[in-house]
Amino acid sequence: MRRIRGIRRAFRLPWSSASRVRHEVDDELRFHLDMKTQELIDGGLSPQEAHARVLAEFGDLEYTRRYLNETDRSQMATERRAELSDELRQDVRFALRQLRRNPAFTAIALITLALGIGANTAIFSVVRGVLLRDLPYAESDRVIRVYSTVNGGQTSASPADFTDWRRQARSFSALAASYESTVSLTGNGAAERFTQARVSANLFELLGVQPTVGRAFAAGEDVEGAPRVAILSDGIWRSRFGGDAAIIGKAITLDGYPTTVIGVAPADMRYPSPVDMWLTTRFSQRDVSDSSRGSRWIDVVGRLARGVTPEQAQREMAAVALRLAAQDPRHDAGVGTRLVPLRDDIVGDVRAPLIVLLAAVGFVMLIACANVASLMLGRTAARESEIALRMALGAGRSRLARQMLTESVSLALIGGTLGLVLATWGTRLLLALAPTDIPRLYDVRVDAPVLLFTLGATALAALLFGTIPALHASAGELAMTLREGNRGSRSRPGSARARGALVVAEITLALMLLVGAGLLLRSFARLRDVNPGFQAARVSTFSVTLSSDKYETLAQQRAFGNALLEEVHHIPGVDSAAVTFGLPLSGQSFQLTFDVAGRDAPPPNAEPRAQVRVVSPGYFATVGVPVVRGRSFTAADRAGGQRVLLISQETARRFFPGEDPIGKRLTFGWRQGGERLAGEIIGIVGDVRQRSLRADLTPHVYVAFDQWPLDELTVVMRTRGDPAAPLRAAQATVARLDRDLPVYDAFTLETMVDRSLGQPRFYVTLLTVFACLALVLAIVGIYGIIAYTVQQRTREIGIRIALGASTERVVGMVVRRGLALAAAGVVFGSVGAYALSRVLRSLLYGVGERDPVTFVGVAALLGISAVAASWIPARRAARVDPLTAMRAE
Repeated sequence: MRRIRGIRRAFRLPWSSASRVRHEVDDELRFHLDMKTQELIDGGLSPQEAHARVLAEFGDLEYTRRYLNETDRSQMATERRAELSDELRQDVRFALRQLRRNPAFTAIALITLALGIGANTAIFSVVRGVLLRDLPYAESDRVIRVYSTVNGGQTSASPADFTDWRRQARSFSALAASYESTVSLTGNGAAERFTQARVSANLFELLGVQPTVGRAFAAGEDVEGAPRVAILSDGIWRSRFGGDAAIIGKAITLDGYPTTVIGVAPADMRYPSPVDMWLTTRFSQRDVSDSSRGSRWIDVVGRLARGVTPEQAQREMAAVALRLAAQDPRHDAGVGTRLVPLRDDIVGDVRAPLIVLLAAVGFVMLIACANVASLMLGRTAARESEIALRMALGAGRSRLARQMLTESVSLALIGGTLGLVLATWGTRLLLALAPTDIPRLYDVRVDAPVLLFTLGATALAALLFGTIPALHASAGELAMTLREGNRGSRSRPGSARARGALVVAEITLALMLLVGAGLLLRSFARLRDVNPGFQAARVSTFSVTLSSDKYETLAQQRAFGNALLEEVHHIPGVDSAAVTFGLPLSGQSFQLTFDVAGRDAPPPNAEPRAQVRVVSPGYFATVGVPVVRGRSFTAADRAGGQRVLLISQETARRFFPGEDPIGKRLTFGWRQGGERLAGEIIGIVGDVRQRSLRADLTPHVYVAFDQWPLDELTVVMRTRGDPAAPLRAAQATVARLDRDLPVYDAFTLETMVDRSLGQPRFYVTLLTVFACLALVLAIVGIYGIIAYTVQQRTREIGIRIALGASTERVVGMVVRRGLALAAAGVVFGSVGAYALSRVLRSLLYGVGERDPVTFVGVAALLGISAVAASWIPARRAARVDPLTAMRAE
C-alpha cells in the first residue's frame, strides 16, 4: 500500500471515483466466480451446475459486494486524507521557508496586514461594546424608554402624566420613573458630593437587577413620608466603605438626613447612568396634581408585557395621551408619547459616527489587502520560471493554486496574530483618548466575539489578497516562460493589468477616506470658531449644593450665597466673582414657560419658554457676556426691591420681533416661597450656547440671585493668573463657612469648552489617522507598481536612451504612468465619495457634504502624492545604462 501511495504521489495518478470503485469490485468478483466455475466445469460438471454450486458456496454475493465497496472507499478516503495532510504540511513548510527567504517582502506585508487587522479589531471592539453588546438587564430588548412629545418635540415626562400612564397602560408589565441630581455625604470621613438617581421603588425589579449585597427597594418605599433608604453602587461601596458588607442596615447622612443603606448594586448596574447611589422618588401631592402636569422633568422606563410588541405599546400610549389631552387640555393638548428601545436611547447620537469609523477601517483593510495582493503578484511574476518548472514536472494548476493560497493563509495568520496584539493595545489607547460622554465605554473589551471577528478578518484578508496571485500563478503559459528563462523584461500583460487595477482600487478607497476626513476636519475647524458667547480664558468655576435641612429658607440660602461671594473675593488672584445656577455649555436645563403682560394667552403648550438662569451682579462681566442694551444687575437689585429680569438676544428675536422688550413684564409658572417668578425686563445680553457649540441658540432669561436665591450655587471667578490656582483654595474657603459642604465640579471654563469638543475631536482624529494610513498605503502601492514596471522595462528603457531619449522624456514617461493610475483612482473615488458623503451629513457643521474645496484639495493631494511616488523610480529609470541593460538580456 505504501508503494502504491508513493507511486501515486510520484506520478500524480488520478484517484478512483465511487463509480470506478464499484466497477473494479464487480470485475474482481466476476473474475473470482468465473475462475471457480471453470474449475468445476473442468471437474465434469455442466456449466449450469458449476455456476449454481459456486453461488451456493460463495454465500451472500450482494453483501460481499457492498462490503468490498465500503472497504475500498474507506481505504481510498484514508489514503486521500493522509496525502492531503502530507501535502498541507509540505505547503506550510515551503510557505514559511519562502517568507524567511524574502524578509523585506514579509516585513512589509506583515506590517500592512497587522495595521489593517489591528485597526479593524480595535474599532470593532468599541462598536461591539457600545452598540452591539446586550444591556446587563433581564430580557433587555423588552425594556423601553417612554418620552413625552410636545408639538412633536421629544421631552421628559411629568409626574402627573407618569402616574396616569401607570394606571391606564396595559402594554407594560411595569413602569418606573427616575431623575438625577447630586447629594452630599457627611460623616464616614470628609464631606463629599456624589451623584444620585432618584428612582421608583420597582426600578430594580423592572430591570431584573438583584443587588449583590442586601436587597432592592420594596413596594411603598417611594411614597411621601416613607423611611429614607439607599442602594450604593459597587464603586462607592468599595472606595468609600472599603467593601464592608456590614454597612447594610446602617445609616449614613445624605444632605443632612439619616438614610439607611439597604443594598449594593452590581458593578454593571448603570441605569439611568453610572451614578454613585440610588434613592427613591418622593413625589408630593402637588407634583402629581393637574396643576403640575406641564412640568416635565422625570425620565420614564417600562418593561413590555409578554406578547406585546413595541408597535402595539406605541399605539396604546398614543390612545392614553389622547385621553389625557381631553381630560386636561390646558396642559396636555398636543402632548403625545414616543417609545424608544433602551439600548437605542442610551447609544443616542454616537451610532452614526461609530459606524462611519468602522466603515473607514474597513476601507483601510481593503487597501491593505490590495497592497499585499500587489506585492504577491510581483513575487509571483518573479517566480514564473519556478512555477513553470513545477508545472513541467507534473504539478497541476489546482496544486499550484493551493500552494499560493497556503502562502497567503500563512501570511494572514501571522499578520492576524500581530494585529490582535495591536488591537489589544489600540483598544486601551482608544478608551484613554475617548471622551467620557460616549456611552457604554465601560463595556468595551477584547473578548471572544472580538477574537472571532479577528479570525474572520484574517480569513477574509487571506481570501482577498491570496486569490488573485493564486489564479495568476496557476494560469501560467508554460512554453513561453521556459523559453524566456529569467529575463524579467517580458512580464505577462495580465500581471501588469491586475497590479494596476489593485492600485486604482487603493487610490479610489483612499480618496473616499480622505474626503470624509477632510469634511470632518473642515467641520471641526468651523465648530472651533463658533463663539460660545462668553470668554473662557482665565475663568474657573466650582459648585456647592446646600442641604435642605440646614438651609431651609430662602433667606438662609441668600445669606450663604452672599457670604460665599465675600470669601471668594479674598482668594489671591481673583479679580471678580459671581454666583449662578447653570453654566453655559453645561447642558443643564431649567426651562420655564412664561406670559408677557398685555398679551392674549397663547394656545395650550404654545406658550413661550426659555432657560432660566439665576445670577448675581457681576456675573456677565466675570464670564465675558456683553450687555447689549439696557443695564445689568446691580447691588440695588435686592430682595424686597423691584423684581427685574435680563433676557438674551435670542429671546428678544424670538418673542419680541419688531418691538422693544425693555420694560415688558414676564410672569413664569415656577413658584418660590409661594410667589410666582416674575419681573420687568431691564436689559438685553449676548447669547450663550447652552447645550453644545453646534446646537441652535436657546432663549435665556436671567433673574437676580438676591431676589430669587437657589440651593444649588455655581461660583465663577475671573483670575489674574493661572485659573486653576483659586480652585485649590475653594475647598478651604467653603469649609470656613460650612465644613460639611463639599465642593464639586471644580474646573476652568476653557476645560468645559474643550470637553464640548471632545466627541467631534475624537471622531475627526481617528478618521484622519485612518485616512492618512490609507494615503500612505496608496503611495506605497503606486511606488511599488511603478518600480516594478521600470524593472520589467529595463531593456526597453535602455534602448530608448541608446536611441537618444532625454532624461526628461524618460522621467515623464514613467511619471505619466503613475499619474494615469492616480487619475483613474481619483475619478472612481470622487464618484464613490460623492455618493457616500451624505452619510456624513449629520456629523458636519458649517460645511456641505459635497464641499468642492475638500474634493478638489484631496484630488490635488493624491495627484501630488502620485508624482512623488513615481519620481524615485523615474529617476532610477533615467539612469539606466543602455549597454548594461542589453547585456543583462
